[in-house]
Amino acid sequence: MINIPMNTKPALSLSDLAGQASGVGGNNMQQGMGQSIQQNYNQPQQSYGQPNQGYQQQNQGYGQPAQQSYQQTGYNQQPQQSYNQPVQQSYQQPIQQSAPVQRPNGGGVVLKKGQKTSLTKMNPNLTEVDVCLGWSILNQACDLDASAFMLSANNRVIGDDWFVFYGQPASPDGSIVHHGDSRDGAAYGDDEVINIKLNQVNQQVQKIAFVVTINEALERGLNFSMVKDAYVRVVDKSTGKELVKFNLTEYYSNVTSMVVGELYRHNGEWRLNPVGDGVAKDLAGLCGMYGVNVAG
Repeated sequence: MINIPMNTKPALSLSDLAGQASGVGGNNMQQGMGQSIQQNYNQPQQSYGQPNQGYQQQNQGYGQPAQQSYQQTGYNQQPQQSYNQPVQQSYQQPIQQSAPVQRPNGGGVVLKKGQKTSLTKMNPNLTEVDVCLGWSILNQACDLDASAFMLSANNRVIGDDWFVFYGQPASPDGSIVHHGDSRDGAAYGDDEVINIKLNQVNQQVQKIAFVVTINEALERGLNFSMVKDAYVRVVDKSTGKELVKFNLTEYYSNVTSMVVGELYRHNGEWRLNPVGDGVAKDLAGLCGMYGVNVAG
């Protein structure tokens, strides 16, 4: 029996990002900056007003040219823009996260759903791969997790421990290692990576199913209509070369978990099946589907 820690992975919200960006006392710092800049700007505005009056009193005949020269040089407009814009941008950019996420452009073979292919036939010396997963989220409450189920020929795990996820990052035989949890889908490169040493996988394991779930999806009303641009790609660990990639295209409001793909043995080869099927189950529900006994 395996214990899945529930309600222990709160999703990273915009307010959390704002707190990290500003640090302790960030609001006070922002207010202080705003007051200082406003005061400094007001003083030059008054000092410009005095020479303008002086020109009008001493040289009435040149009043219009003097007035135009001050307007053209922008004494009344440019300082306001130059002081206000940098402050507004510096505090808003970390909160908005407007910069696009950069994903790897590996150049591997792009597969369609159900298009099975042999990885070891393409690469006879292949012994170790990284299964790399990525996604973008439309709702900041979504925290996606990648997991791997090590299955026998009957499509059930060979034991409760043969399930690799954020709470159990390595398989008993050491062949599969999960390299960490991404909570916001905003990382540069891949969001989560699962490493597999193919030659070390227990011989009872005939298939490795890779799934992506949304943490606390059922409790919080979250689903895959709030996700986009999800993919899985397989990379040769020894060379860093991307072998294949599968882009998921189906995002439904009744889906809370996604079986993205399967690595399986066939006639001495390791093959990939790009699945891309959604199910209305959470991680505990998938454990039950694959035969893992879960302790709540």
